Amino acid sequence: MPKALPPLNAVRAFEAASRHLNLSRAAEELGVTQGAISKQVIALEDFIGVQLFEREATGLSLTSEGSNLKEAIRPAFALLGDAFARYSRRSPRSNVCRISTVASFAAQFIVPRMARFREQHPEIELEFQTTSRVVDFAREEVDIAVRYGQGDWDGVSATKLVDGIFVPVCTPEQFSAANGERDRLLATTRRLQNSTFNEWRAWAEGEGVDLEPLQPSFPVEDFLVCIRAALNGMGLALMPEILVRDHIRKGELVVFSDVRVRTPSTFYICHGAAAARRQIVQDVIAWLHAEAAA
Repeated sequence: MPKALPPLNAVRAFEAASRHLNLSRAAEELGVTQGAISKQVIALEDFIGVQLFEREATGLSLTSEGSNLKEAIRPAFALLGDAFARYSRRSPRSNVCRISTVASFAAQFIVPRMARFREQHPEIELEFQTTSRVVDFAREEVDIAVRYGQGDWDGVSATKLVDGIFVPVCTPEQFSAANGERDRLLATTRRLQNSTFNEWRAWAEGEGVDLEPLQPSFPVEDFLVCIRAALNGMGLALMPEILVRDHIRKGELVVFSDVRVRTPSTFYICHGAAAARRQIVQDVIAWLHAEAAA
């Protein structure tokens, strides 16, 4: 039975740090943050049970165990370099920007603007990965992630795309209805862990109404499902403005109250250090910001 190997990312981080004896330069080489390099080195030290670096005010130095390990793995990295030297990056893929995001943002914001994007950037191809999980930029072929949260993810650069503003919407038919149907609430049950913020409660306080008689009649987890329910006249929805602005512009939904709700969470553009150095990634990020601000 083969012996268990340490995480290869940790070995790679150690190899770079052992050459540079500087976490910042190692991080720059691998396209990650200095904190990520430090965590990987600590993980490797925990795995093998020895200290690899002396951390001093003047910088890093290798311990005797660290020096031995550096020399032991150097031939392996040289062999890997030789093995992959004959492969070149596929030039047809150099114009591709891969975006990971939740389905609601892709469907409600990006897809309706794809024709405009192609007009402005015909040289760039976009690829989408729709998922609610947090992607690992070091392991996955993803250039940008549009995430919903508070921007406090480790090891990535996160830039707020828009302020967290929810608007209350319903169909025009419900807005004009007099039979009480428009009073049903559609509640998104999606919450950040340990978050006690409730959008409908915040809206009711601003509007000065009592929510007790208006219990949510259709709780759903996903923004996209909630928007579809609102478009089908199933009740009142309180949605991120960026996701419903097109429906409001087209008259498919109307804003039934002047009270907007500011939330602690919103959409952020996230990326690793290496991706940000690609010009097409910078162009896509700039385009997303411009569209969000329009």
